[in-house]
Amino acid sequence: MNTALSKAQMILANPTEFFRRLPEREDVQTRMENIKHPILFLAIFLVVYCAAIPLWIAINDWILGVSVWPILDFHYGNQVFLSIHKDWFPLIYSYMGNSAISWLICVPVVYFETILTALFFAFFIHVLYSRVMGGKGMYGYALAGVCYGDLPSLLFGFLPFSAAIGLLWTGFLQFSATAHYLYGLSWNRAIVPLILFGLSLVIGWALFGTVSPPGLLDLIPLGPYGHP
Repeated sequence: MNTALSKAQMILANPTEFFRRLPEREDVQTRMENIKHPILFLAIFLVVYCAAIPLWIAINDWILGVSVWPILDFHYGNQVFLSIHKDWFPLIYSYMGNSAISWLICVPVVYFETILTALFFAFFIHVLYSRVMGGKGMYGYALAGVCYGDLPSLLFGFLPFSAAIGLLWTGFLQFSATAHYLYGLSWNRAIVPLILFGLSLVIGWALFGTVSPPGLLDLIPLGPYGHP
């Protein structure tokens, strides 16, 4: 826990230095840690997010009620948060009929969605940087970039109107910092995936979404209680 807090403090205070030092050791033990430690780090800070679920849902519901443009997507810096609020909670509530029980069930869904999304997204990043762009790095580096880079979204992504700031911060770490410091690509090349990611958000938010395919939950029939 202390190690995770130390890493989080450095990511927030000096993220470029944190990413620069990640690949300094390349022995076998470190390669294993590059897979195990990022997932553990992500799981620890998901606890912070899960504990705040009732708070951030209440805040965002209020914001949506008073917004001139009540567009749910604008209020999240993390695709999993959006998926839980918009899709998973209404579906689970339709079967449970109780808000407290529904949110408790949503907690393992958050873990499942976030960690599996990180694993799949890291594979995509690794293939892009190592095979397409000619970078030098291993899958564990991509996973570290995704998990550590997601910290700003995990801590601040539920705040109203946070989507732009949270995505820009997390996007820079997961795309550009990972490409430059972990895969050895030049800054000129490392900034390209971030720009493409930004364009993809304009084209469609769900392009780099969660492991739940868009529209899949709509195919599951609602329970007897309907939407909350």
